[in-house]
Parts: sequence; C-alpha cells; structure tokens
Amino acid sequence: MGIWPGFGGAASPERTRVRGLFWHHFGRLSLFYFAPLFLLAAFFHIQYRNLLQDSGRSRLEIIAEHQANTFGLFLRERLVNLDNIIDDPEFQEDGGPAGLSGYLAELEKASEAFVDLGIVSASGNLAAYQGPVAYSSDINYGGEGWFQRLSEPRVESEITEIYLGFRDRPHFTIAVSRGTGDSLRILRAALSPERLSEHLTTLEGAGEVQAAIVNAAGILQVATSRAGEVLTESPFVPPVDRRRGFVPVDGGGRRPGYAFAWLTEAPWALVVTSGDSAAVAGVLGAPDPFMIATMVLFLLVGAVILIRSRQMVGAQIASEQHEAELSGQLVQAAKLASIGELAAGIAHEINNPLAIIAEEVGVLQDSLDPTLPDDDDPEELDDHLAAIHEAVFRCRDITRKLLTFVRQTELKVAAENLHEVLDEVIDVMLGNELAISNVSVTKEYHAQLREVRTDRNQLVQVFVNLVKNAMDAMPDGGCLTVSTYPRGSQMAVSVSDTGCGMSPEQMERVFLPFFTTKEPGKGTGLGLSVSYTIIKNLGGEFYVESAPGMGSTFTFELPAEAD
Repeated sequence: MGIWPGFGGAASPERTRVRGLFWHHFGRLSLFYFAPLFLLAAFFHIQYRNLLQDSGRSRLEIIAEHQANTFGLFLRERLVNLDNIIDDPEFQEDGGPAGLSGYLAELEKASEAFVDLGIVSASGNLAAYQGPVAYSSDINYGGEGWFQRLSEPRVESEITEIYLGFRDRPHFTIAVSRGTGDSLRILRAALSPERLSEHLTTLEGAGEVQAAIVNAAGILQVATSRAGEVLTESPFVPPVDRRRGFVPVDGGGRRPGYAFAWLTEAPWALVVTSGDSAAVAGVLGAPDPFMIATMVLFLLVGAVILIRSRQMVGAQIASEQHEAELSGQLVQAAKLASIGELAAGIAHEINNPLAIIAEEVGVLQDSLDPTLPDDDDPEELDDHLAAIHEAVFRCRDITRKLLTFVRQTELKVAAENLHEVLDEVIDVMLGNELAISNVSVTKEYHAQLREVRTDRNQLVQVFVNLVKNAMDAMPDGGCLTVSTYPRGSQMAVSVSDTGCGMSPEQMERVFLPFFTTKEPGKGTGLGLSVSYTIIKNLGGEFYVESAPGMGSTFTFELPAEAD
C-alpha cells in the first residue's frame, strides 16, 4: 500500500493509525528539536528586546537632559536680558523719558517670547508698563508669590509657573530685583507660552520624541499640541528625589514610560516620551530583525520536521509490511513443519477408510464372479456401496482439512466456536495419534462459553502446536486436559499436560523462534513462537505455567464476540 493512505478521504482504522504514527513522530521530533530551539530563541529575543528597551531608555534620558539644559539656558538668557536692562545706568524707576518701549523692543529682538515689560515699586505697585494690555486701574502685585519672594534678601531673580494673572491669559512672569526695603525695584516681563512651546520643538531630538514641561504636581507648563493643553493635568508626575531618570510603564498601562530631567532655573521638569517618527520606531517599534530571522528559521525547521515525520511514517509502514511478510512466511514454515509431524497420523487416518474401500470392493468383485454362487441380496450390495461412499468422503474430508491447514491464505476474522475448533483438532486431526501415544484427553468445556473473533485456520494451527507439544512432553503417555472458561471480556483456553515440565530458564525462552527442548531433529522450535504471534495478532494474550516434573499449562485468551 502507499505511504499515505490515511491523509485524505473518509476515516478508517488504517488511516487513523497512519495519522497517529505521523503525529507521534512529529510531536517527538518537535519536542527534541523544535522546543529547545524555541526556548533558545525566546531567551535571545527577550534579551534582545531588553537591550533595545535599555537603549531606548538611555536615549530618552539623554534627550531629556540635553533638552532640559538647552531650555534652562534659554531661560537664563532671558534673565540676563532683564539684568542688562535693570543694571543699565540710564535705567530709571519710571522707565525714563522715553519710557519702556525702547527696552521692550530690545527684548523682542533678543527673543520673541517677551510679551510686555513693567517696573514694580517696593510697595508692589506697577510703576511703569509697556505691552499689549491697557490696564484700567492701578495694578498692585503685593499679594503675588513671585513679588514676595523677590522682596526677600539675596533673591534677585524669579521665574513663575504658568498662571492667568490680571490679564486672564496663560503666561509666565520672569523678574529681576535690585535693592532692598524701600529702595527695592523690580523689573518684570511676561513670556508667551506659545513662543516657549515653539522653542521646545526646535530643541535637538525634538523630532524623535514628544516633549513637555511640567511642575512637581504634573501640571503642564509648556507643551506642544500633541502633548496637551497648558494648565491641565498630564499623566507625567516625575519624582523629585532625583534630578533625572526614567519612569517605566505602570502595571495598568495608563501611561507610557517617560524620561525626565529637572531644570535648575525653575521648579519644572522636562519630560519626553517616544514619538511616532521613524527614528524612534527604528529603536523601539520597528519589526525585530532577530524575530524575523527566528521565524524564518522556525519555518525551515518545521518543514524539515514535517518531511522527516512523513519519511519516518513511510519507513515504519514499509517495515511493518516487511515484518508481516516475514511473519507470514514463518507461520507457513511452521505449518509445513507441523504437517511433517502429522504425516504418520494422517496416513493412518486415510488408511482406515482405504482399507474399508478395498474390503468392500473385494466383496463386490466376489459377487460378480460367475464361478461363485450368486446368493447376494440387492440390499446387501447397496450397503457395500454405501460403506465405500462413506469411506471415500471420509478421506476427502481429511485431505481437505489438511490442505486448508497448510495453504497460505489471508487473515479472515469471524465469529468462531472454540469447542468446535478444539473437537476438530483433538478428535479428527490428532485423535488417532493421541490414542497411539497412549494419551488420554479430558475436556473441561464451559457450558456457556461465548464465541470469539478469530481466524479459524490460524486457531487450528495454535491448537495443533499446543497438543503436539503436550504429546512430546509425555513420551510414555499421560493425561491431556483442555479447559475453556470466560475471563472478563475474554474467552480463555488452557492446555495442560502431565509431562516433564520446564525450568524457569526454559520458560523465559519458550516463545523465542527456533528455541526447543527437544532432541536435534525432533522439532523446529517454531510452534510456540508462531502460536504466540498468532494470538497477539488476534488481540489476545498468551501465558505459560510450568515446573520441572509437574507438567506445563499453556493458556491463551481471545476477545469475545459482542452480544
């Protein structure tokens, strides 16, 4: 048959068996070759991903620190711009004759982030102002936190967090002071959050990340449109116990991992997260080349395992076919050997009806001899012819059974009655030989024994082998006991003799091919081996019990026919 009879079409026992063999070999090869490779690849993949993540984290930390330093430098420059004005000898508390317009113009040239400029007196009043807002009344900053901090000794500059203030618009206040007490004077300016946001997008690495500036409470101070709106809460609340670092993704996945760096010029932290650009994707989000190579390798290994599994199944099926052929040849050889041993008994069985035929033919010839008196009754002639007919058919039955036994046929499993098969062997095939050998037979048949699923021809061979072995074990005669009985779902047959028995060493080898305890030339050593193979192939079990000088009992079981 072909290698793959079971991989298509309707299910059958043979197809099911082939599928089982295939998945057995496929699973075993996968376990030995695929599983270690998978574990190794998983280990290296995890290490590779960890390396990428560590590299990405380090990259984000470097960008965060660099952008924080650059942004801090920008703020320091704005403070220097105010220091230059307030330290100008021509600068006056009210702004001088020309007012603050000239100074504001210089600041706007330095940075477009400046919105307005004002001078605050020691009492907190806005003494002079230049900017886009026209205040309707006097403005006093005495209650503002930044004014109170600048009123303290040794505090000469201040950058506030973003707030609405008197203009009711988000802005920052940046201020410098000179003097103390009544001689205190403060120069303050407002910075535009929009301009600071634009500056944030021009920092190095801005194309790779999303950046924002938050305070210690996580309120957005400066942010791009992708990061959110200023004065709103952000998901980033950087820790205050370290100047820079990385905060990994939390367990719930509510926020991404981010790097942060605190500014020295203001109580702010610059935070960055990985962006959507190709540069960042190449580090953290791009397809893993190691994983791609691993998947290709897995596909190749899987293909090799699949092909090898199919080859192994094909080889196993071919081996089983060859083994079945050899087993059939061995069974046939054992049959021929048994025929040789049966020849004497068969000859005697045939001689008896032949003698009857010869005698009856002689009587008929005498009745037809004209020299002898004709005193035969026609009815007597019919009796002689009937005896000849019966003897002929008896010879035919003996030869037919002998040919059926020796002929090599295919296995034909059917429901058989064990008692009928036993009687055929004991009474017909070996009856005369048992009588000549002075072996008495005791039949202990179970009254309600069920039929078994078996091949009649092979079962006959098993019985012949067992009875012949028992006779050989009792060369001076003895008792042969044949018993049948149910054992669970199996039907059992035991053949016991009162012969010489066997030693434990002989019992261990009794079912091996060509092993025999008989003298050379007396046996082939195939009978029990073939019988064991037949019973196993029919789904049964074979046992032996023996002891030296105590005889032997061979027992086999066969599945019972379903009710």
